[in-house]
Amino acid sequence: MDGTDAGRLLAFALDVTAAPGNSGQGADYRTLLDRYRTDAAFRHLVDDILEGAGCSVALADPHHGLLLDTELDGPWAWPRRTADLPWNKNFEDVSSRAARLLVPIALLAYVAPSAADFDDLLADPLAVAATFTASQLADFITGFARHKEEEATDPPEDEAPLWWHWLQLPAHAPASKRAGRRDRTYLVYTVLAFLHGQRLVAKTAGTTVRDSLYRPRRLLLARCRAMLADNLLQDLQTYAATGTQPPSPSGAGPQPEE
Repeated sequence: MDGTDAGRLLAFALDVTAAPGNSGQGADYRTLLDRYRTDAAFRHLVDDILEGAGCSVALADPHHGLLLDTELDGPWAWPRRTADLPWNKNFEDVSSRAARLLVPIALLAYVAPSAADFDDLLADPLAVAATFTASQLADFITGFARHKEEEATDPPEDEAPLWWHWLQLPAHAPASKRAGRRDRTYLVYTVLAFLHGQRLVAKTAGTTVRDSLYRPRRLLLARCRAMLADNLLQDLQTYAATGTQPPSPSGAGPQPEE
C-alpha cells in the first residue's frame, strides 16, 4: 500500500495542474502530501524513488503541493525536452533566443517588485497577482534594458547581457507581417503563450497578441522561488520598485490589435 500511495503522490507532483484541496482529487492529494510531511518512513520511500529517477523534492507545501527539482536531462525534467522551450527553436539569431530568457524573469519582477511581495503572493492562498498584457511586459523590459544601457560604462564583449540582446530587437512590428513576428511584443506573447499552454500562466481576457491579459499562476511563482537569489531578478525588482516603469497593468487601456 505504501508503494501505491507513493506512486499516487508522484503522479500528482508531475501534474502541473494538480493542487491540494478540500474535495475530490485535491483532497486525495492533500492527504498524501500530509502523509509525506509527517510520516518519516513514507517520506524516505518517496525520496528514494525520486532519487532513482534523478529528482528531489524542492518544496512540500500544503498550498502548492509537492514540487520537484529534476536533472536537466532526467526522465521527468520540465519541460521534458529543452527543445520544447520557445526560446530554443524557430529562431536564427542569438538575440531573439537570449531575449526570450529575459521574459519569465521580468514577469516575476513585474508582478512582485520585491522579495516581500513575492513571499506575500505565495503565503496567502487567496492572493491574486496583477494582470498584464504582452505589450506592457515588453515595455517594462525595454525600460529596464535602457536603464541598464545608461548605467553601462563599456560596450558588451563576447558574452553580452540579456538586456543588451533585448535592445537589438525591433521595438515595433515592421510593415511586413512576417518580419513583425520578431518584434519585442510578439516575442513576449510567444513566451506567455507557451507558459499558458503549460498551465503556469492564466489568460484572463482578450483575443489578440496585444490585448490579451495574463496572470502568473501560483505554481509558477512557487517553482521560481529559488530565483529570488538571482542577480538579474534583483536588478529587475529594483527597477520595478523605482516607479519609473510603464503604468500598472491594472490600469491598462485597450491595445491595438495585431
